[in-house]
Order: sequence, then structure tokens, then C-alpha cells
Amino acid sequence: MQEDDKTPAHAAQRLEHVPLPREPRNIRDVTPAPPRLFSTRHYPPSEQFEVWKTRMASLVDVAPPEGHSPAHGFLVEYLTCNMADVVFTSGRFAAQSFARVIKPSHGAPVDIWWLYRVRSGEARFESAERRIHAGPGAMFLISLDEDFHGSITDYDGLVLGLPRRSFADVADQLDAVCNILLEGNLIELLADYLDRLETRITLMSAEELRQAGRATAQMIAACIQLSSDRLEQARGAVESVLFERARLYIESHLGDFDLTPDRIALQLRISRSALYRAFESVGGVAGYILRKRLRAAHAELVSSADRQVQQIAYRHGFKLASDFARAFRREFGVSPREMRERMRRRSTNG
Repeated sequence: MQEDDKTPAHAAQRLEHVPLPREPRNIRDVTPAPPRLFSTRHYPPSEQFEVWKTRMASLVDVAPPEGHSPAHGFLVEYLTCNMADVVFTSGRFAAQSFARVIKPSHGAPVDIWWLYRVRSGEARFESAERRIHAGPGAMFLISLDEDFHGSITDYDGLVLGLPRRSFADVADQLDAVCNILLEGNLIELLADYLDRLETRITLMSAEELRQAGRATAQMIAACIQLSSDRLEQARGAVESVLFERARLYIESHLGDFDLTPDRIALQLRISRSALYRAFESVGGVAGYILRKRLRAAHAELVSSADRQVQQIAYRHGFKLASDFARAFRREFGVSPREMRERMRRRSTNG
């Protein structure tokens, strides 16, 4: 790629290139700011990747693509403008991989989505629930309040930061379509609008930028919506994946006394409400755990005649034999000892 090819479209003749700041980006800074054109080209090639890595450290952990030495240079150049209701970014980004891991110590949610519009290159994203492979022309959302990882090839396109406060009325809709390739006439209309906005953004006054930011948020909210059928289909697919992940976790930790819905949600990094929805059709998470424990205990009870009932109860997550006995009777209609005696008689008579 030639150097004069690397400047974001429509900004080269209007904005001065500014060295990409070395300090991490403050993701919670919502102060409106005029368009700026950041670039790593001001730094020696051997420093460019480290500058970019430091800048992104508050958002994602980045790494150069496999087989590429960052010492050879790492060109990132983009126009960015905080328009109050959205943060508009357009530019070119060198190939890289990235990962975001949410930790309890991070405190309050970030409450920001990133809206991608790919012009050239490819992007791959994978979260706990979905994975996508996006090529030129694609548009998709990701949430900064979810764990994800992925990669891009040499990439050119738009990335818009969408704060939740600007999308309160459609927040559930946006959450539902994260990591889905957005399609349809409204999405194409939105793409045309964003491309046109890019050509005008460096010409606007501060007040015009605020008004344009509000209008852009409204345009995005109007266009990124699914029909009720497609929304249910998307939710169903997510819930199916969540159920399977939670099921595997539950079955491998049945003997843990603290196996609770809260712990499962924390370990899988999903919300409790999402977990509850995934298990709604099987009577809830707690009920599912109890039934799995009872069935596992039942199998051991009838196959291990020399093991005490209290031992079996303890091995399957019941601290008290009395609690185990009551739950067992509700599930199978007899006490654990009655069940064992019944199986012994059958064995003797057989």
C-alpha cells in the first residue's frame, strides 16, 4: 500500500495529521470534540505497534498477526470525531488480533456498542454466544460489555461508538443483534448515510456536529431493528448456545455446594437474565441443577449398594441427608433407602 493511499478519504486536505497519543484512550470521556486525524506514521516503524497497543489498552489487548514483526512498522491512521451522541471514526488499520476480557474489578459497565462498516479487508469476531466473519460491505455491532476476541486483516472502514444513553429506547434491540451481520434495505440506507456523513464531517461547526450526532443516533436506531420473527429467531439461537454452555458447566460441577445461578452467570460471563431465559423452557436453572443432582445420585444409589446414602448425598451437592431425602422423595416418590431396598429385592428375585 502506498503512503498517499493511507489517509482516510475526504480528510487529507482538511485536517492536519496528529501523532496518535501514547496514553490509553479514556473510554468514558464523552466530551464532544472536533474531527482529528490520528496516525502512527509520526513514530519510527519500530515504535508504531507499541504506541497503538498502549492507546488501545483500556479497550482491548492487541497483537500483531502471526508471522509479522511489529518492528517493521504498524500503520494506523484514522479520523475521529466525538459528536456527543455517537463517536464517529473512519480510517485504515493494520492487520491485528485482539481480545477483550471483562473483569469484576473493572467496575461499572462501559455501556457502549461499536458499529462496524467494512469497506475493505476482513474482520472476525467471536463472543461467548456468536461468531461472525465480515467482508467488504458488511455491517455489524459488538458490545464492549461482553468478552470477545477476533482479528482483522488490513482494514479500511468505519467504527462508530454508540453510548447506551443515546439508545435507551432500543437498547434491547441492539443487544439482540450484537455479532450478527446486519442486512436489508434499511441497513443499506444506513451505510449510504454514514458514507455521506463522512464527506461532510470536517466541514461542520461544533453545533452542527452535535445536531448531526443526534440525527445519526436516530438514524441508527431506526435502521438497526429486526422484525419480531427475526428477533425471536436470533434470541432462540443465542439461548440454545447459552443453554449448552451452561449445561456442560453444571454437569462438571454437580458436586459443588455453591453451584448457583449467580455463580454460573459469573463463570460464563453472561447476565443472570440471559441465563434464566435460556433455562425457562426446562423449569429454570435451579430446578435443572436439582434434577441433574437427583438423577446422578439415583444412578449411584442403585449401582453402589455398599455406599452410605449420606455419602452419596454429599457427593452430589447435598450438605444434609435430610434435604436429599426430601428432594429425592418428591422426584421419585420414594425415599433413597426405599429405592435401594426395592432394587435389592429386584436383584434377589431376579
